[in-house]
Amino acid sequence: MKEEFASLKTNQTWVYVPAGSDHIIGSRWVFWIKTNTDGSTCLKARVAIKGYEQVEGSDYGETFAPVAKLVSFRLLLTMAAKNAWFIDHMDIVTAFLNPPVEEDIYMQAPEGIDWLDPSWPTMNHPICKLKKSLYGLKQAPRL
Repeated sequence: MKEEFASLKTNQTWVYVPAGSDHIIGSRWVFWIKTNTDGSTCLKARVAIKGYEQVEGSDYGETFAPVAKLVSFRLLLTMAAKNAWFIDHMDIVTAFLNPPVEEDIYMQAPEGIDWLDPSWPTMNHPICKLKKSLYGLKQAPRL
């Protein structure tokens, strides 16, 4: 949890604002056990917004995310093999947390934030205004 929260803080995913917005979307922690290639396991955690509470038109507009077709990928692999090109792949850690959010989205602070963030405001139930995308947003894949 600490690692995920540090990543959210580093990316400046949200800012605290006083309660008062009309539509506040809930959030929650999602936990799972990841098995590594060597057979070892590690515990993972993510903060996810409850995207099913979003209202179309006010919280999000378009959700379409263009994706390459399998035929295009096969063509690229064929060209690489024919021309002896080097192929590599990469994983962007926290890829969903990097793009800025265009709409004004207000989220309830995740449970346990007072334990993770000592600078957490002492106002009554502070709300997080999203500056960047977050797991669970309907528009996150498009962003």
